[in-house]
Amino acid sequence: MSRSQTDHRSLFFSILLTGVFFALMLNLFFLPAKGMAIPAPFPASGFHPTPVLHTYPNGLRLIYVEDPYSPIVTFQVWYKVGSIDEQRGKTGISHFLEHMMFTGTPRYPHGVLDKKINAVGGQSNAFTDYDFTAYFENTAPRYITIGEKIESDRMNNLLLSTQQLERERRIVLEERRNDYDDPTQKLVEQVYAKAFRVHPYHNPVIGWEPDIRHLSQSDLKHYYRTFYMPNNATIIVVGPVNGPELVSQVGQTFGSLPAGSPPNPKIPAEPVQKGLRFTVVHKPAMLPVTMMAFHVPNFKSPDSYALTVLSTLLSGGRSSILYRTMVYQNAVAVDAEGDYEPLTKGPALFYFYAQGLPKVKPPVLRRRFENVILSLQKTDVSPAALERAKKQVISSFLMSQESTFGLGMMLGEMASIGVPLDYLDTYVDRIRQVSAEDVRRVARTYLIRSNETIGYLYPTGAPRNPSFARPNRIVR
Repeated sequence: MSRSQTDHRSLFFSILLTGVFFALMLNLFFLPAKGMAIPAPFPASGFHPTPVLHTYPNGLRLIYVEDPYSPIVTFQVWYKVGSIDEQRGKTGISHFLEHMMFTGTPRYPHGVLDKKINAVGGQSNAFTDYDFTAYFENTAPRYITIGEKIESDRMNNLLLSTQQLERERRIVLEERRNDYDDPTQKLVEQVYAKAFRVHPYHNPVIGWEPDIRHLSQSDLKHYYRTFYMPNNATIIVVGPVNGPELVSQVGQTFGSLPAGSPPNPKIPAEPVQKGLRFTVVHKPAMLPVTMMAFHVPNFKSPDSYALTVLSTLLSGGRSSILYRTMVYQNAVAVDAEGDYEPLTKGPALFYFYAQGLPKVKPPVLRRRFENVILSLQKTDVSPAALERAKKQVISSFLMSQESTFGLGMMLGEMASIGVPLDYLDTYVDRIRQVSAEDVRRVARTYLIRSNETIGYLYPTGAPRNPSFARPNRIVR
């Protein structure tokens, strides 16, 4: 389980970004006072804090975790809308609207929102993903009502003025140009567009430039009224809160907001891929890159656990099979990584990539990848390697919950894509049950040529140092 989720879509940035850094630093420096009880670590069996779900009459959901030891509270509002919901010709509207959510309401004119949060030493930001859009405020516990009031107000009263719209359009177009100019971001974008021909994951979260240029005030108002409503949102609160008081408090702030007609976008299904697909990028870059991606199921499939372990075996750090093979043993690359994110509404991709040495051609990297895959398909991994990978997955899962903000992110993402809360209770045990045969089986089932999309980046012209960009989240 990863994520946790980046100023545009990370293969560049980690999903938790500055919010997690903020939370981690507070948790580091505001330790329990001498004599205060220190909370026990999460038990090895799985998830320890108990999330509580409350649903209000207008359809708004609240999920909270009482953490009396946290020095901060994170207040997050997650909307079940992302680029997956966008129509052809309107790509990027989810992200554009996220920008507009900071441009003001009658109660909080432009700039006031940030000033109110900054005045109490807090942090406010937002991000857009394929499957959701989220907003958050991290503050000292006594200031939680500031976030509540801001979010309830802009859920229903956004101004969407023409002047602010054109200002934000210029900013979004600049972000789009930065994406286009970055060679590895361009490669990732083209691999996704090639792998998904029908499904909206074909489109970048930020949108295509012609669509961004033509989005109108009317488009944004309609999208806002369609998706921004209490019955399409989930509030996440983690921190030193009193549960019953919080339920009452949120009800008073959000309870009067009217429910809307539940949006029901028709998302086309992606046909089964039946042949190898290629895409090639020629751009100024310092290093060649090869990316390989395979269609795989999401969290709903029992295979997702074995795929998670396989991904960690292949690309989970410098001790992983790919890194050792490509960087140390064959000496053809300076880096080799990958990822599999099962928490998606739609179909998932299992991918990995290598940044080659300057004179190594992308097809050479591809052949090295294929040798590794073939070995995994023919031979079970060793018990020691399997156990190490499973411990790494479990450790990452537990560590992602250690910060207040990180736990909130996990809960918000799950709520937004329809993952039941008991997924957390069973996750560790399901990972422990993965066998070497399971790993070999999923490698043989999914990592096959007819299910594969390959991307090559050939450097041209003046070099530019590529850092790899994860294809999902955009942070304001």
